[in-house]
Amino acid sequence: MSVKQSTVKNTRELKTLNKAASTVLSKDTILMITDGLAVPATSSTVVEDLGGICNQDISAADALEQVPVISIDSQDTFIINTTNNSDATHNNQVMVLTDESTVDNTGTTSATGIIVQVEPYGAAADKKIVARFVTL
Repeated sequence: MSVKQSTVKNTRELKTLNKAASTVLSKDTILMITDGLAVPATSSTVVEDLGGICNQDISAADALEQVPVISIDSQDTFIINTTNNSDATHNNQVMVLTDESTVDNTGTTSATGIIVQVEPYGAAADKKIVARFVTL
């Protein structure tokens, strides 16, 4: 599954982040910065560590030390997978990740959350939401 940009602000901004040559990354997943290097986001990712959305599949065999990413802007929205059925009562709740492509939509706002649900996407059982990132 992946994180797909739904609404793009006036322009899409791309940037390049450093990564370890052996780090495997998947396109359309959320990246965080750890020790100056891009890695897949985790459930402990906080706003200050957000790197962007990976814009290229990279295998370990590629041995690339940089990755192109889509910059995160508070005006952009993304379609993101959720652990539970989507629910309109979760709109405007702040949520944490479970991994680099899934949001933990528990029905309560998290003080350490990085994603804000805008609205459900598709049927509830599709487990997808339209969301925006919390930004500094």
